[in-house]
Amino acid sequence: MQTLRIEVSNSIYEHILFFLQNLPKNLINISHEPKPTISQKKSIKDEIDELFSKHQTIQPFQKITNPIDWQRSIRDEWE
Repeated sequence: MQTLRIEVSNSIYEHILFFLQNLPKNLINISHEPKPTISQKKSIKDEIDELFSKHQTIQPFQKITNPIDWQRSIRDEWE
């Protein structure tokens, strides 16, 4: 069997579902995925907070004692 995922407008949803349900049962398996509501979706802010909370122990640039000298050394590599 092949899998087909489609997004349809509400106006034709019932028509497509009716058609699919009238196909032979041994040739098709219909599964519905309800559209997530706004409350079920995570906001971007929540996702970012979750990502950062997982990695709070990371402390970049700890070994840099003098940021200006460090930046100059990086720029020197370009020349």
